[in-house]
Amino acid sequence: MQPWKISAGLTAAIAGSAFLIGGSRLAYLAPFWGTIFAEHGLTLALHVVLILTGLASAIYVIARTTGLADLGRRVDLAERSTRRGEGDPGLEDALRQDEEGEWE
Repeated sequence: MQPWKISAGLTAAIAGSAFLIGGSRLAYLAPFWGTIFAEHGLTLALHVVLILTGLASAIYVIARTTGLADLGRRVDLAERSTRRGEGDPGLEDALRQDEEGEWE
């Protein structure tokens, strides 16, 4: 899996969770949302974009630093070596049956 995919997914999950948790706490502002967005909408949008960009960048850096960037390549390499027969014979037979469509 690519680090940017990890970063995008985690950022979306964190932002969604923060919206769900924080949104209910802002219910008292409901009568004023029109005024708030009219006067400060651009500033709020810019801040949200900067926060999400910073969060995504931090997660990306952590993924690159910890080696998660190579995880997808390593899993793919292990799967290909298993399919070539360099591993567990039982798994090799099961994968061969799966490719041939012989399901039991």
